[in-house]
Amino acid sequence: MTTRLQVRDLVTEFDTRGGTVRALHGISFEVGQSEAVGIVGESGSGKSTVVRSVIKLLMPPGRVAGGSAVFSGQDLLQLRERDIRSIRGKEIGFIAQNPFSALNPVVRIEKQFANIAKAHGLPVDGASREHALQLLAATGVNEPQRVMHGYAHELSGGMAQRVVIAMALFLNPRLVIADEPTTALDLTVQRQVLDTLRRLTVDSGRSMLIVTHDLGVVAEYCDRVLVMYQGEIVEQGEVSQVFVDPQHPYTVSLLNSVVRPEGDAAPAAELSESWRP
Repeated sequence: MTTRLQVRDLVTEFDTRGGTVRALHGISFEVGQSEAVGIVGESGSGKSTVVRSVIKLLMPPGRVAGGSAVFSGQDLLQLRERDIRSIRGKEIGFIAQNPFSALNPVVRIEKQFANIAKAHGLPVDGASREHALQLLAATGVNEPQRVMHGYAHELSGGMAQRVVIAMALFLNPRLVIADEPTTALDLTVQRQVLDTLRRLTVDSGRSMLIVTHDLGVVAEYCDRVLVMYQGEIVEQGEVSQVFVDPQHPYTVSLLNSVVRPEGDAAPAAELSESWRP
């Protein structure tokens, strides 16, 4: 399998009044072509810090202190801000946890699509508008024309996340990174959005790296999984292998924490089914 993203020995630190705190301790992993990789772990384990470090969206006082993240032959961590901006959006799409934080509340959706094209030196014309409409329809947005003329505050959470997914795919990136993309959505809408995301990424030849705390999401939508604990990857491998025969005690505890509807802990093999609404 062709490697699309290769991360090696990633170290991220935060400077605090009490000194330097290391958040990531030498993280290494790969994402292959047409592959979905999930990052799981409890809150504070460093999941979001990994993806934001890789694409240089980490806010101060956080900083990358070492390692590499090679994408298309370039180490993203060594690129200047201007150069990394040209890759974000065009080559790597990013879907944030809160769709409303990613959408401008005072700018029409149509204008926001146009701004994405302009930022990468692409024409804003009838063809680009039609492409945006097609993507909105593909993500399950009702009445794409109306949504294009409207504003973010007029959308439900599920519709807003669909719009953000369409924007992330607008420039046809080869890798899509999703940071807890369905946390604020109810279970039924989660399933719809994730079905759409999988269909428009991995099933369409793209690669996906998805951060989630939900093991059921990984079981249903990912090919491989990275299990994080306290800033380290403690286990990684094929989902079918890790969930059926976990090797690390933390992975075992995560799997044992999944509860079936009747209240009992779910065996690893039943994770996918237990998550279905």
